[in-house]
Amino acid sequence: MKTLVLRLASLLAIFMMCGIQSPVQAQDNKIYTSNVDKSPIFNGEIGSEVDYIIDHYRRPADAPEKVMNVEIAFVVEKNGKLSNIEIKGHQHLTSKGVEERPVPPSVKKEVMRILTTMPTWTPATKNGKVVRYKIEFFVSVMDRETKAKEARDMAEAREKKIRESKASGKVYDITDTPPSFHGGDAALISWIKANIKYPAKAKEKGVTGRVLVTFIVEIDGSLTDIKVSRNTAPEFKAEFEAEAIRLVKAMPAWNPARNTGVVVRYRYPCPIVFK
Repeated sequence: MKTLVLRLASLLAIFMMCGIQSPVQAQDNKIYTSNVDKSPIFNGEIGSEVDYIIDHYRRPADAPEKVMNVEIAFVVEKNGKLSNIEIKGHQHLTSKGVEERPVPPSVKKEVMRILTTMPTWTPATKNGKVVRYKIEFFVSVMDRETKAKEARDMAEAREKKIRESKASGKVYDITDTPPSFHGGDAALISWIKANIKYPAKAKEKGVTGRVLVTFIVEIDGSLTDIKVSRNTAPEFKAEFEAEAIRLVKAMPAWNPARNTGVVVRYRYPCPIVFK
């Protein structure tokens, strides 16, 4: 047994002297691309690395003003730092086959600057141990002016859709995707319970009621045309209705309805229960 241990120690020494990794070291330094318990993550949120690159990109003077599509690959090391960084043009299919759109050297240099100075990542883990992991993704980089113009164009397009939708006057009550409160029905119920104000006199007398309020969820998520459709309260009807309408007016914007992929206006019935 002692002889076997001595032989193993001698082999390990030879590996180290010759710069050869032992089988354990080789496995430890393996670069994964899948089959891990947890993939590496930046800033605690999936996809936030793309936002970081876009936010920190400064267009070089000799770079074109148009949006540049860049493919990025790197290894997230065990300490969360990046290595083996590769930056190349986005590949696309042409009549000649798959071709790479070239990226100006100055743009590559700027993206490299961002990657080499970004905060450390949370590394990947496998079987309770941190491991090296290779990531590849695509990002469209643009300067602040281009980004601001894109935001303005999107806002203008959104406003145009709202005007067109309101001008048409069409309001749906059945769609492929109905409108929803952020967080779903459970979040809506919780919000109502947290914000409702029971009419004092009705509460004193133990009067309960149910007021059905309808409203239009506009394509920007705002609520309009709020009105009472039904009121089952035996007393204090005006008080219950006033509180139900106040409550709906105080709601944050909703997720609008969609029909065949297009955002549309929707008449939504919402029961407000007092009990």
